[in-house]
Amino acid sequence: MHPVHRRLAELLEKSTRLGGLIYLSGAEQAEISHCLHINAKLVRELDQLKQLAWIACEAGDVEWQYELCERIDKLEATL
Repeated sequence: MHPVHRRLAELLEKSTRLGGLIYLSGAEQAEISHCLHINAKLVRELDQLKQLAWIACEAGDVEWQYELCERIDKLEATL
């Protein structure tokens, strides 16, 4: 599991106990925003790699597809 996902879960649990996100400190709310941005970047990167792998497959470029699949596997291993 990526550390960002763990931290988001911790902050959500805390906010649930307190009665909502508005009860978190300003720093914790900023941290949620930061974690969400990192998460979005990871999702975009993974989606782009998968789209490129599909293009490589369609083009018949096995070497490029293999390289992209390795990158996908490494990224997914961090999630």
